[in-house]
Amino acid sequence: MQLSKKILITIGREEGSGGRAVAEALGRDLNIPVFDKNMIERIAKEHGYDEDVLTSEDEKLTNPFFEPYTKYGMDTALSEKLFIMESEIIREEAGKGSAIFIGRCADDVLSEFPDLLNIFIFAPKADRIRRVAGSEGFTAEEAERQIKRIDKQRRAYYQFYTDRKWGMSDGMDLMLNSSSLTLEGCAAAVEACLKTKGYLT
Repeated sequence: MQLSKKILITIGREEGSGGRAVAEALGRDLNIPVFDKNMIERIAKEHGYDEDVLTSEDEKLTNPFFEPYTKYGMDTALSEKLFIMESEIIREEAGKGSAIFIGRCADDVLSEFPDLLNIFIFAPKADRIRRVAGSEGFTAEEAERQIKRIDKQRRAYYQFYTDRKWGMSDGMDLMLNSSSLTLEGCAAAVEACLKTKGYLT
């Protein structure tokens, strides 16, 4: 499978929907890089932050009065600094060539770039609970609590930085149900879309 021209793909996802797995499958099939938590590793290395601290602030809004890198609520909160640094990496890598970006408001960050395909992966709650429980070794109750917490964080984060509703069709090119299509089917649907639009030969 060969790309005939540059494409930038952004993937938003509900917790437990398998969005990361879909992104990784697309990255392998299209032979293009996927940017997700590897941005955290890069920022920690380049800017001297503790990687665990950055991970705890990733894709969430934090009260600046309780942030370890904020003094008396006057400096920029670490979560905001992280958003800015991740956005810079997203734009930088988008300028280099085809790539896939998971979460982090990438659809909005790259809104001025041509050849952009925005995707959102979702699934019924029961299926997401089973997936999270299986992958994390959680009980169903623990998995449900994690899903609720992370989705709430992502919703607040996305809506704060984009002024749009998270998980809605506004601005999306494809909304894919990973339970109906399967993870492999989601990747195939994206590839079929790319072929129809002339990006795949």
